[in-house]
Amino acid sequence: MMMTQPQLGQGSENRVLAQRLFLRLYQTVNISLRAVSRVLIGVGMSPQQWSILDSLSRPDLVEGMTVNGLVEYLMVSRQSLNGVLKRMEDLNYIERVINPNDRRSRKIRLTKHGREVWGKACDETQQFYQESLKHMSEEEINASIAAFEQIQANVKAL
Repeated sequence: MMMTQPQLGQGSENRVLAQRLFLRLYQTVNISLRAVSRVLIGVGMSPQQWSILDSLSRPDLVEGMTVNGLVEYLMVSRQSLNGVLKRMEDLNYIERVINPNDRRSRKIRLTKHGREVWGKACDETQQFYQESLKHMSEEEINASIAAFEQIQANVKAL
């Protein structure tokens, strides 16, 4: 027997609940970005640069990732990403290399310097993450991830 998820109804209590959830999400994103900005200032980078470095640091991406791949992974616009990528190239954090699968396109990958900067920033952000989640169990963190993934899927389908 397949169980279905209860749907959020149209009643005023449900609307208030939905508004409250999205307000908390908005507030949490804003306060988190401000706090992580303070953490990252010590290593001279922005949260946007951090998200790109962290994305490219994954072991399966040694050869890099296309700009379109980064756009999809980070769920940002290509326009906002291009300016950040240019600044990161100027700082020697990343480089553009020919895509071996399609010689007409380029991949973005970390430079040696970018990997070093990522390592320094990683230490700082891990402490921030631990402090931010210190009152949550692993089960609560996993449930939160699942809830955010469901919201993302629903929003994408709109």
